[in-house]
This record gives sequence, C-alpha cells and structure tokens, in this order.
Amino acid sequence: MALTDRMIRMPDIDRIRTQDPNNHLHCRRAQLLAYVAGSTSWSDLLMYRALGSTAAVYRHCHLRGKDRWAFETPYVTEGDLRLLGFELLSAGTVDIDRFRSGLPEFLASGHPVFFYAPRHHFPHWVEFMRRVGTVAEDHRLLHSFLVCGASSTEVLLLDNTSDDHEYFPLTVGWDVLREGYAREPERWFVDCSTAVLRSVPDLDGFESAYRGFLARFRDGFQIYDLIGESLVAERASADAVYRAPGVNSIALLAGSRTLFSRFLALTRHGEQVRAAYAGVARLATVLSEQINAFHAGTPTLSADRIRSGLAELRQREQRAAALLTDEAARLPRILPSDVDSR
Repeated sequence: MALTDRMIRMPDIDRIRTQDPNNHLHCRRAQLLAYVAGSTSWSDLLMYRALGSTAAVYRHCHLRGKDRWAFETPYVTEGDLRLLGFELLSAGTVDIDRFRSGLPEFLASGHPVFFYAPRHHFPHWVEFMRRVGTVAEDHRLLHSFLVCGASSTEVLLLDNTSDDHEYFPLTVGWDVLREGYAREPERWFVDCSTAVLRSVPDLDGFESAYRGFLARFRDGFQIYDLIGESLVAERASADAVYRAPGVNSIALLAGSRTLFSRFLALTRHGEQVRAAYAGVARLATVLSEQINAFHAGTPTLSADRIRSGLAELRQREQRAAALLTDEAARLPRILPSDVDSR
C-alpha cells in the first residue's frame, strides 16, 4: 500500500487522551498509556505497581540529577501490557524509506506508529521549548512521536506540547521529516514500534502480579523529609525549575499516587483504602504545585510551610500503606475474576 494525496487516518483518535495529569511519565509510556486507555476500559490495571520504591526516585532525581521523564517507572511496562492483552512490535531503527513504506499498512489496520527523533527538528517543539524556558542543552533530546495518519505530503501526529499537556492532532510535512533525517540520520526513526490488541486482560495474571508486588512492598517514605531539607539549596542552584531534583521527585510521587488511586477503583479494596490513597494523591499534587511555585520564586510560599505539608504526606503514606497491605492479606480475591464482571 502506497501513500496517496488522501490521508490514511486511524479511527477514534479523539479517544487518545492523556492519562497522566501530573505529566510525570516518560513520553513513550505516556503515549502508550493514552492509546491503550482509548482501546480498553481495563487500562488502569497497569498502575498496580505505581507505589514503587521512593528510594529509587530519590537515587534517580537527587543523587544522579536526572529528570522525571528519564525515570524507568515500574508501571506501564511491556510485560504488563501483555497481561492487558497488547503486543508491542518493534522494527528497531529504520531509514526514512522503510519508515515511509511501512507506515500505510499499520495505519490502515488501525494501529499507531511510534518513533523517536530529535525534538528540535520539529517547529512545534521549538516553539514549546522556547515558551517554557527549556535550557539549550536539552533542546536536542529525543522525543517519542505518535503517528496516527499519513498522506503523500503530510504526517498526522498526536503530541502534548499544549500548556495542559493534553494530546492534540497536528500535521507535519514530509519535508520536515526528510530535512531532519538528512541532518542526523542515526538519531531518526529510532525504536519504531506499534501496539496491537491481541486478547482480553489476563485478570488472574494481574492478581498474581499485584499480590507479588505487595509481598515485596516495603517503604519508609523518608524521601518526603529529604525533599524538604533540600528545598532552599535547590532553589538557589537550579538553572531551570523543571531541573530541580525536588521538583522532579515530587512530580513522580504525585503522578504515581494519582495513577495508583485509579487502579484501586478496579479492585475489591474497600472505601477506607481508596479514600486514603485519594487523599495521598491530592496532597502530593498540591505539594508538587507548591514546590514548583517555590522554585519559581513565589514569595508567599515558605520552605517551612512546604516542609509541614511533606511531613503530613509522609504520615498519610505510612497509614495508607498499612491499611492497604492489611486489607489485601484478608481479601481472598482482590481483582474481578472475569472481564464480564464489571
């Protein structure tokens, strides 16, 4: 199948909506999550391990100085996508001719195509990075692009460079892709992939995986104290707000708790557990916004006020974790037993 003047467009692309209101996931994982959520009502099963190690978050953000989008979250993984019924197919890195020739078949079958390329080759990314103050050395980073349509002259992308990080469609001419590829061919069309729905969710598999996660779940949540201790020094030293370790770590924590609360809605956990984690997610999100504002120089926010909130959040996490694990140990079955039981 060859590309023509008429665009081949995936159906129902308006159902691909962000599932990550805290904007904490790596771009490819955020795109996969948005796509699968538009394809199955069971997508929140992917969040069962969102309460991953806070020590891992601290090591990544504070000790290694990495940003949130480079963090390897233990949720929305390839293995869990298989449990959900999706198969990820990857062609690896390809040249532009192979990319162009293979695109129509996937799109005509209703499957998205993902690829990595330097984001500063795309005009909408250049405008976004200027608007939000991205430091110059980060302009050349690779971004995962989500292709939902193509013609002989244009490619239809879904991207989230809007202020609310919601996905929206935009078209990019093939000339942009050809020119970018000519400049840095080794960094274009990296990890070209698609996701194919093969089966219904394996609820027994998720039940076993979740119980295995809970059996290993141990956390003192000291990270909240550590974020508070470093607030003032980080505000004085960070060259951009989004690079501050505290900003990145609290965004990861707020995002993961928000997604875990959504997982709980699919389970047989009781209202007390659900309410506890909903409260944790809300407070973590508020503190994430406050820490961003503090690093941006908002004069009405004091470090002591934020530290007080972080101390409360740590206590809430500890109580919620105790409720969660105690209740799970008593429940004979945590997830529904079949996909028709909802």
